[in-house]
Amino acid sequence: MLPELLELGKKFIIETYRLFIEISPYLILGFLFAGLLHTLLGEKYIKKHFAKSGLWSTMKAAIFGIPLPVCSCAVIPLAESLRKDGASKSATMAFLVSTPSSGVDSILATYALMGPVYAIFRPIASFFSGILVGIITHIKGGEKKAGPAVQDVTNNNNAKKSLKEIFVYGFKVIPAEISKWLVIGVVIGGAISALVPADFGAKYLLGSSLLNYVVILLISIPLYVCATGSIPIAAALITKGVLPGAALALLIAGPATNSVTISFVYKRMGKRVAFFYVISIIVVSVVSGLIFDVIWRNIGGQVDLVAAGGAHLPHSVKLLCAIVMVFIFINTKYDIGGLFKRFRKGEIMKEENIHTIKVPDMTCQHCKMTITNALKEIPEIQSVSINLNTREVSVEAALDRQVIVDRIKEKGYKPE
Repeated sequence: MLPELLELGKKFIIETYRLFIEISPYLILGFLFAGLLHTLLGEKYIKKHFAKSGLWSTMKAAIFGIPLPVCSCAVIPLAESLRKDGASKSATMAFLVSTPSSGVDSILATYALMGPVYAIFRPIASFFSGILVGIITHIKGGEKKAGPAVQDVTNNNNAKKSLKEIFVYGFKVIPAEISKWLVIGVVIGGAISALVPADFGAKYLLGSSLLNYVVILLISIPLYVCATGSIPIAAALITKGVLPGAALALLIAGPATNSVTISFVYKRMGKRVAFFYVISIIVVSVVSGLIFDVIWRNIGGQVDLVAAGGAHLPHSVKLLCAIVMVFIFINTKYDIGGLFKRFRKGEIMKEENIHTIKVPDMTCQHCKMTITNALKEIPEIQSVSINLNTREVSVEAALDRQVIVDRIKEKGYKPE
């Protein structure tokens, strides 16, 4: 008994290690692209294009959402901000669906673990998910006109964005959002690869397409899993006999739906929109999966097609990237650079003129960065400190508290 357990433990460690080093080089590249995209494009530029209701606005929202590296929790205040700034319901919903289920970092990670076929098909399916939800929202959501027009915004300020912001956003903010769920995904993927028998799909799912999709959707819809964290889970499931299309359904439905997002849509858009939102994701996930199953069979239907993307990279390169990824994750947790800087300068917040504001829906590093940047635009504010664990924003400024509260509300949050 003990030798078998030790062998399983060894296999689990090896499989988890393999998944992590395969995905690491493409995550680093994805983080860099994410920083560039955020710095060069910016949220204000995106908001400008979503004000009008209709198919074109919905398509633009879905297209813009595909490459953005924003997770399910971070997309909620961004969607709220878009809506308050005049974006239509249909455009907001298209953005809300397409954004968390894709992203430049997850596209590259999908290529690394699951090969080019998945890497191409996944964002296409995410795009059509956003389009369908947006169109149904336009028809069923009861919105005939868009909100107030959004002021024209140029990209003049983007030219002044520093190289520092690219790296802070790409290698600190985004990793902090996905690190927890990525690690969980890699561990689950390693466990599936090591512990689940190779004939699991044929033996327990009885080769039934319906049962494959039902099981996957029942797991993925209420569960929070980020676009990148779902990849190693899906890759491992395929090797155990789960239909490739069902794995694709997990990649689409998992990041696009969860209890928090469904609750937000219900409260902000209404129960009709929330109902059709969930139904649309189910329909697109299943239809995309069935189409993918046909494509998969036509290209050979071999499990070896999975994890082909990063095979050409030398092991030493992948190992080095994995070490860099570990450092990035540690830095997002403990802010090594910030701790050193504060220790060196001896910076502490002054007691006078301190405003502490509770922001319950501030949940991630993207939220933290959005609020910090917004508050720092106010000249009177001397310093901003945010504690995500307590959901508190501490501001040093000779200002009325309401000014700070209003500024946070402008970004789509609900301060108390």
